[in-house]
Amino acid sequence: MSFAGDRGWGMGDRVAGARWLATLALLLALGVAGCAREQPPAPASEPVAAAADDSAAEHAAKHADPLYRCPMHPDVVRNEPGECPICGMDLMKVEPESTEAAGAAKPQGQPLHYRHPHDPKRTSPGPKQDEMGMDYVPVYADAAGPEIRISPAVVNNLGVRTVAAATGAPERRAATVGYVAFDERRMRQVQPRAEGWIEGLAVRAMGETVKAGQLLFTLYSPMLESAQQEYLDALRIGNRDLVEASRERLRALGLDAGAAERLARAGRASGRVPFYAPIGGVVTDLAVREGAMVAPNMMVLTITEIGSLWVIAEVPESQAAWVRAGTAAEIRLPSLPGEALAGRVEYVYPELSMETRTLRARIVLDDAGPGLRPNMLANVTLVGEAGEPAVMVPRSALIRSGSEDRVVVALGEGRFAPRRVVVGPESGDRVVIRDGLAEGEQVVVAGQFLLDSEANLRAGMERLGEAAR
Repeated sequence: MSFAGDRGWGMGDRVAGARWLATLALLLALGVAGCAREQPPAPASEPVAAAADDSAAEHAAKHADPLYRCPMHPDVVRNEPGECPICGMDLMKVEPESTEAAGAAKPQGQPLHYRHPHDPKRTSPGPKQDEMGMDYVPVYADAAGPEIRISPAVVNNLGVRTVAAATGAPERRAATVGYVAFDERRMRQVQPRAEGWIEGLAVRAMGETVKAGQLLFTLYSPMLESAQQEYLDALRIGNRDLVEASRERLRALGLDAGAAERLARAGRASGRVPFYAPIGGVVTDLAVREGAMVAPNMMVLTITEIGSLWVIAEVPESQAAWVRAGTAAEIRLPSLPGEALAGRVEYVYPELSMETRTLRARIVLDDAGPGLRPNMLANVTLVGEAGEPAVMVPRSALIRSGSEDRVVVALGEGRFAPRRVVVGPESGDRVVIRDGLAEGEQVVVAGQFLLDSEANLRAGMERLGEAAR
């Protein structure tokens, strides 16, 4: 048989080529039949009819020597059993896979749409062929990612564990931290409304306890002395309107309600005015010292009542939607080991913290014991009403990325496939799956990142293969 050069094949060459191809096909058929024929020492590996259906590559793979591979180092391959020279693990036998097992299993159900085999952007709602006569490939709802298959030995070595997705009413529970604070509604500030100088300061440091009506300090103020003298002059004149205006000025300058009566009994003005504690409690802020000058815009000290405290809980943003006034709370403090304080959320602040990405919830403890002190850290557990029944999986099964959330589904017989899911609220260590997963499906909770990476790598190689066609 010869070639005709740039003039193409000749008639004789074509006949000779056809005879040569027919002879080659006959030899292959005889080789397959002869290989499948029974031999006295050992039975045939498979029937003749099964061997005749195999391709040349499949038939050669059945008669090749078995390979042994390290489960942790796939590049270590040997023709006989042994140990890995890197990690010392026993080499595992690589079982031959059939063409059907090696490929992806066909999803069940109606396809979502059909796409072009070479251009995924070209889709069709029904079966279709392109201009070259190529059939569009069906895309199923449960075929979100490529399927991979690994042997049971490798599954065991990787520590792959699965859990069934279960349906239940998600318990709304948020375990977070908080801190103890003073009840800001029980704070009173003492602030003179006239210029003057502090004399006889009775409170020397923050944290001191005062009683209601106790003398705090004396303020020497010429302005207050002038206002007192105006009130006494109005009393001598006897003009009712003038007396009332002078009394109103004394109240506007910060004197208490009994100051006018005491001034009327004394009959003379004084530049030294005493200031008394409006409530009993603890001095939580002290801004002056003995002899200091004060102005109307200055705060002298702050008194906070004892007995009621707040616990400010920092609720994570992911669980802030269901926390509202009335939500039950359980509070535990390191200073009270083994004790739990019960309370309820009284108020939820309207603004989220930009630094911590948390929402503050206020819990009021009316009967705060002696073991509670402001600025103590607290472990707070908020328990809300149960939500609507939904499919739930452990939080560890979820693979979060910037654009989507995925889980790895175990399909049985060593087959795994990633699945896109729509995630709902979290409930303790479990997550609600709104779409993409059905009750009873097995999801991987350990080793899912390795399986997901392998599936993504295989999908990328398939796309490269399609682009090269």
